[in-house]
Amino acid sequence: MSRERKYACLALLATSIIWGIAPPVIKYTLRFISPFSFLFYRFLAATIMVFIPFMLRLKKIKPDLSDLPIYLFLGFLCAPLNLGLLFLGIQKTTAISASMISIVSPILIILGGAVFLKEQITKKEKTGIFLALSGTVLTIVQPLLETKPSANLNLEGNFLIFLGTLAWVVFTLLTKKHQKIDPFLLTCFSYLIGIIFIFPFFALEKTTINPLAIPGIIYMALFSSVFAYFFYVFGLSKMEASEASVFTYLQPVFAIPISILLLKEKLTPFLIIGAVLIIFGLIVCETRSKNQALKQEAGL
Repeated sequence: MSRERKYACLALLATSIIWGIAPPVIKYTLRFISPFSFLFYRFLAATIMVFIPFMLRLKKIKPDLSDLPIYLFLGFLCAPLNLGLLFLGIQKTTAISASMISIVSPILIILGGAVFLKEQITKKEKTGIFLALSGTVLTIVQPLLETKPSANLNLEGNFLIFLGTLAWVVFTLLTKKHQKIDPFLLTCFSYLIGIIFIFPFFALEKTTINPLAIPGIIYMALFSSVFAYFFYVFGLSKMEASEASVFTYLQPVFAIPISILLLKEKLTPFLIIGAVLIIFGLIVCETRSKNQALKQEAGL
């Protein structure tokens, strides 16, 4: 394995840890602040943190103005659209469900990669895709199967999170297609676009910051927004979209224990079955990605 590839793997692992912890952090913080206020302060704090490096980077590389539309569109996908749906969804469902639904993105990326990036898809991958999507559907409708009082609300939340995941899949595929896009500039643009799109909703809420929400805002702004986005885009630029995305399945390893300890959530039988199907499907697909990577390194 080359040094560049090792750095990419480490970056994607760090991303999985940071984003794995994010759902329970978001769910807990939403006890003290509304979703749009949370998002607005997150984007504002992240923008302040990266403003000077952003201006220096902008001056150094001087991106082509013709690339501005793709920067703006990608920024919209990964910030206000993806995160807006995620935050609204988590408010209505559990952090465990949110984590399990989100990790289906590698499967959707494999499908998208085959259609839009002309990446090959094997019979083994088709089996993995079927298993993972079956687990995802089970996880989404799980509230109805368990006849909980909050079933309809949880179902709505699960569906919103799935839509947010689709936005992230499109972002990932387009980022891979436009490799000349600078990762740091893209990250910074996403925060600016997030502020612009979220501000009208934030203004309508007319809420103040509860001090108990500040740690969650800082975590999401500094670690989840600044560090994780940069790590993810960097890792994605060094390997295939389908291969890079398999690191996503590690996120529940960190999300589930914290959700149980911090939020007192429970793993229900249907959630466990859904999780097993998703993870097994991802492992089936990952085996192919590893074999393909080894062949590429060997020059086969």
